[in-house]
Amino acid sequence: MCVRVKFAVFVDTFQGQMVGLVGDDIRLGAWNPLKALEMEKDPLDENGELWTCSVLLEQSTTYHYRYFIYKQRKFVTNHDSVIVPTDAMTVYKWETNIKPRYLTIQGCEMTLELAEAFFGNYDGEENIGKGWLINQCEIQIRLHSNPIYMWKAKHREQTYSIKCQAMDYSSQGGSATEDENEDSRDGPVACPFDDVLVCNLAHDDCRPSRQEHFGMLYLKDNYIVFRTQMPDPQLLGFQLDFFVCEPNRVPKFVGAAHLLPYKQRESQHNRKFPIIGCNHRPIGEINIEFLIVKPAPSLIMTMETCFQTHWKWKKAGDTSLDIGHRGMGASYSQVSTLKENTIASFTAAAKHGADFVEFDVLLSRDKAPVIYHDFSVVASYSKKKKHKTQSELFEIPVKSLTLDQLQSMRLFSSEHLGVGINDEETEEESTEPFPTLEKVLTVVDENTGFDIEIKYPQEDINDVSEMENYFDVNENMDHILKVVFAHAGARKIVFSSFDPDTCILLQLKQNKYPVMLLHQGQTRIYTPYKDYRAYSFKNGIGFTISEQLLGVALHSEVLLQDLSLIERVQSKKLVLFVWGNDNNDPKMIKRLRDLKVDGIIYDRIDCHKPEHQPEFQLVSATAAAAFMTVVATEERACVHISDGSRSGSCVSESSSFHSHPGTSSP
Repeated sequence: MCVRVKFAVFVDTFQGQMVGLVGDDIRLGAWNPLKALEMEKDPLDENGELWTCSVLLEQSTTYHYRYFIYKQRKFVTNHDSVIVPTDAMTVYKWETNIKPRYLTIQGCEMTLELAEAFFGNYDGEENIGKGWLINQCEIQIRLHSNPIYMWKAKHREQTYSIKCQAMDYSSQGGSATEDENEDSRDGPVACPFDDVLVCNLAHDDCRPSRQEHFGMLYLKDNYIVFRTQMPDPQLLGFQLDFFVCEPNRVPKFVGAAHLLPYKQRESQHNRKFPIIGCNHRPIGEINIEFLIVKPAPSLIMTMETCFQTHWKWKKAGDTSLDIGHRGMGASYSQVSTLKENTIASFTAAAKHGADFVEFDVLLSRDKAPVIYHDFSVVASYSKKKKHKTQSELFEIPVKSLTLDQLQSMRLFSSEHLGVGINDEETEEESTEPFPTLEKVLTVVDENTGFDIEIKYPQEDINDVSEMENYFDVNENMDHILKVVFAHAGARKIVFSSFDPDTCILLQLKQNKYPVMLLHQGQTRIYTPYKDYRAYSFKNGIGFTISEQLLGVALHSEVLLQDLSLIERVQSKKLVLFVWGNDNNDPKMIKRLRDLKVDGIIYDRIDCHKPEHQPEFQLVSATAAAAFMTVVATEERACVHISDGSRSGSCVSESSSFHSHPGTSSP
């Protein structure tokens, strides 16, 4: 027997946004947002915040479900020169409590209305995540490094606000059935301006939001990001309107820059555009940085489970997580007796009490994700010199060698010249360098958490790149994520990267695992990065907030010079890891624990872990699996429907994660 159930939720939305209901039954969309139930505004609600929908569900059956805010539109896209309509969905927010809402239906067939619910708030928690890319691309337009240059000197002293509007060019080009008179054809269609969000990383609260009437004010050294989503970025252009801002005066429009659709394939690029004044003549130019993020082609993400907004529960007496750096430590600098970034090193770190092991992933020439720290290796070769053979070394990028070559050639560390990587014969596969990510995921005990650092080259302040002509950032990420989601199982996983754009892709291409920004700041050891977001901790924290990442991993040398950074990170509800050579000291580790950082990354966890034991017994595989699994049979905050009455309210068991509250950005 079926019962008609009326779902209701209070949620604040903007014009054009819809509310959806998705759950674990095919009638609720089977966790697929594209098949979710569309809710409608209750006409009796004066504030327009109550959304409802009705569905027939089986009696005496348990259902799990979530609410989400979205916009679904039909676009025309160009696939292989064929124009086809596309149903595109943008998810703005969705409920990301570890456990979904819970419903058990009992009683006779009748229409029942659930208790009033508030979006994102149930089970005593409130977790709201931003959406991921389902069948759209995200385009980010970034203005930084003082990009506006006006040709007249007096205009350079003025302050400008900038408003960005997306322009749909899908109807441009005409067809055989159209009027041949060019003047009769329509121009590009302006998308609703609230589809373009904006944030300024220089602001304390830099979450993306709707644009004001005159856009966003640009001041010296600001970093402004406009963003929107569309199925085909080759059919999307933008118009930037410029307004002069003076005290006690309404901003005055002075010109616009037209960013026509970009036809090239690169995901990251910079371009200059003329600013056209009111007299239709150029009055200046603006330098713009673009990022295009594409959905991962091999991943189908659902709304069943999400850990992006969570971390472990903190209880009285809890200490910081112990994270094994490259397993047992950096062996090529003679810190560890086990080779770094090998299966043996990860296994040993876990046995000595590591909560997580940290390691680096990059692609080989044949696109296999491998575990290795540096972008290059050093190979030896024989050189003839006056009838004698002399052995010499030369540096070669990892991306230029196939997986077979990496695992079979005689190679040396580029960071520590002369130190062999795989110059010794061994019968132990676990000690071999360059293990694949797939192998590590399948062989290392599933109870060992992984902090997976994604390598991607950046430029330093001297304009020196860590690696030239690297893989496209989307291609790089797609190969790695494909392997992770095929073999992760129930393992605890955190993604991290020093490259801010890589962090953006990690957050947008998948909706399950948390993402953290690795940051070196300005140390005495490393040359600072050129990227505004990677240059200073303040900028990095602002970027982390704007992209709703889980947190930051900061270098201990810089962090301890300004302990107020810890308070800033914690006040923003961000998770804080600390890394660096200074951590390889028991006194430093104790100090960081006293400062209540969330995780400490260090070498030789067998020596430095407080009260370490020679052998640390891993928890059972069953217990580990519970970390990543929603157990439908658990008693939680729920509504039992029986003959029109509501009863029962239970508290869930402690989760393996600590709540990281969502934000209210659209």
